[in-house]
Amino acid sequence: MGANNYIKSMQFKTLIVDDEPLARMRMRKLLEPYSDLVSIAGEASTGEEAVAQIRSLHPDLVFLDIQMPDKNGFDVLKEVDSEEDPLVVFTTAYDEYALKAFAEDTVDYLLKPIEEERLQKCMDKVRRLGAILGGTVDTEEDMQRLLNRAPSNQPQYLRRIQAKIGDRTIVIPIENIFRFQSEEKYTTVYASNGKFIISTPLVDLEKRLDPAQFVRVHRAHLIAIDAITEYQRLPNGHFSIKLHDKDNSVIPVSRNFVSNLHSL
Repeated sequence: MGANNYIKSMQFKTLIVDDEPLARMRMRKLLEPYSDLVSIAGEASTGEEAVAQIRSLHPDLVFLDIQMPDKNGFDVLKEVDSEEDPLVVFTTAYDEYALKAFAEDTVDYLLKPIEEERLQKCMDKVRRLGAILGGTVDTEEDMQRLLNRAPSNQPQYLRRIQAKIGDRTIVIPIENIFRFQSEEKYTTVYASNGKFIISTPLVDLEKRLDPAQFVRVHRAHLIAIDAITEYQRLPNGHFSIKLHDKDNSVIPVSRNFVSNLHSL
């Protein structure tokens, strides 16, 4: 076990989703050494069962197979209310899903057959998240490091965004932007001079923006670090962030992205 196993962490109520009985059995076996971290609450063999189990069991963590007969793992997540918001580890025998899996607000992506060493790295991530969500790390200190992070001026990052309105093109300097919000096929840019729609997906914007200036806190939200005025830990263990834009926007922090704040 790695050093992270000594971090005091919450125990995760866990759901295993896979259409193959032997795969579910193997996952149970692989998780046995992590009994202090996970408590297996149930299993599901189809997408429909997975949705029902997530809604009824309210698991903290789901090992979710991507390919199933009725609906895939991505469809399952679309049907689950965002308030459920379990941590998700995708499992699949097909590595072509990796990029999409990481874009779907997940903790990790495990390729079958799952190797013990690879699972350990995944569980180290889960343990770190458990320490944050369970309140056993100094989140105020972590957030202070985030707020004090000095922006860099590396030329490879975007310095301005262009948004088309009819026959006009609005040029928005990056420093004037408070946040980006994903809206299905489009992205809304919230800036000091208004709100604009662009066609660039949030996942692509994240790659092209300076990580010292912007942080992903939710599958639908990418925010400017300097726009943060405060954060709050909610009773359900989630976090929210308040911005100093004209609307004093309050943005939810997805459990799968808490580590982004913790690690900066």
